[in-house]
Amino acid sequence: MTVNDVSAEFLIPTHNEFTDLWKIDERPILADLLGELRADDVFYDIGANVGLYACLASQVTDTPVTAFEPHPDNAERLRQNMQHNRADISLFEHALIDEDGEAELAITLDKVGSAGHSLVTTAKEHGTITISKRHGDEFIADNQLPAPTAIKIDVEGTEGAVLDGLSATLDQPSCRLVYCEVHGDRLQASGHSVAGIRSRLEGHGFAVTERVVRDGKGDTFLIGKK
Repeated sequence: MTVNDVSAEFLIPTHNEFTDLWKIDERPILADLLGELRADDVFYDIGANVGLYACLASQVTDTPVTAFEPHPDNAERLRQNMQHNRADISLFEHALIDEDGEAELAITLDKVGSAGHSLVTTAKEHGTITISKRHGDEFIADNQLPAPTAIKIDVEGTEGAVLDGLSATLDQPSCRLVYCEVHGDRLQASGHSVAGIRSRLEGHGFAVTERVVRDGKGDTFLIGKK
């Protein structure tokens, strides 16, 4: 895949993974993000799936990308894509939210590379798996990770918990970019709203714009910039 003259190759041994990449709706968001990234940025990919954003961003930044993906099969494919591209990515198999512990991740599609797995969805056609969750600010401090200057978030309804867990990080002037996909229906089911997520980002000093990704499905990216 090439976006803005930035290229990465992805292992797609299944038809599902091929279709997801071929039909991706988020190419304009990827283009916008890659155009904003600088060589000195520290990029965090929260909800990294198989590594589309992480692998492309790693071609732009000089510092390692930090990726979080709690689903074990998707994390393994991400690891393969990292190695295939010789990408400088640190992968952590946790959900980075606002508390430590374990949680049940609902599996909406039982295929490698599938998006839609969620901690809040009521659609559990394929059951649940137990995953690790970590408090964002505390995990960064405990592991002495470089603080992010740019963050992409795609967590299928737990956007509020991610922002709460990264409150101190987001307050830092150096944290200058956030690309957060918001899922209206799932946010509503968990007692949140797109407007509420936007307000939280603005409370951390971001000027926020909105980009619709999939018309009629309630999926939108909030793009915060300082």
